[in-house]
Amino acid sequence: MNPLALTLAGGQTASLFLVLLRCTGFVMTAPILGHRAVPRPVKAGLIAMLAVTLVGDASAAQGAVPMLVAAPIEILIGITLGFALGLGFSAVETAARLLSLQMGLSLGAVFDPVSGEASTPFDPLFAVMAGLLFLALNLHLAIIGVLAESFKALPIGGAWPTDLFGAVSRLIALTLELAARVAMPLALVLLLVELSVALVSRAIPQINVFFLGLPLKILVGIVLVGIALPTILAGMAGIFRFLIGGVSAALVAGGAGLAGASPLPSVVP
Repeated sequence: MNPLALTLAGGQTASLFLVLLRCTGFVMTAPILGHRAVPRPVKAGLIAMLAVTLVGDASAAQGAVPMLVAAPIEILIGITLGFALGLGFSAVETAARLLSLQMGLSLGAVFDPVSGEASTPFDPLFAVMAGLLFLALNLHLAIIGVLAESFKALPIGGAWPTDLFGAVSRLIALTLELAARVAMPLALVLLLVELSVALVSRAIPQINVFFLGLPLKILVGIVLVGIALPTILAGMAGIFRFLIGGVSAALVAGGAGLAGASPLPSVVP
């Protein structure tokens, strides 16, 4: 038998291999599970545990494609699912960047060895809050449930799931809007503070705008974030649940589940 033409009908070994590939792509890109701070041996053990657990629920698609074609498709499905579920953290990071930019904290950005790029003081703060909230709501178990659902909605060895990728592309666009909705109320207040400082400097030219405006915006921004913290956390939870529900709907309805649904969660300010 030609090993490059081996299909799923060849036995349970082929099924386990394909399930392992999808789990690998998922764990490497999923939120929390795929974070670069998680040691590689821990990720490898989690991938193996998920593959052994979920292989019993995996079924081969009708007319399964050869192994050489099915292997990269399974990896891409896992990567796509993990990436889509991790868009919530991207939205939180974007919101933190918008607030930092409006407050002037982007001028003091320093290199973050964890993320591998420059970050402001708000970036790790929002990232830690989002991670703790994600774990407190047991959403790490929910994303594993989405992975388990994918083996029923997208059997291993099937063709390229174009509908799923189309739904993920729409989720990316919605993620940017969600990030703006979380950060925009505070950013608008900070803009009003900046306009007030400009009017004061216009009336009293002796005042140094830079030394007055920058500390004032930082002080007002910190106070506003402290006051709006419950609303910000509710917005984060709404984003996470919206993405998990959106990916689940895309798996069940082939992306059509997002067409008639409300585009944004109501809890996001």
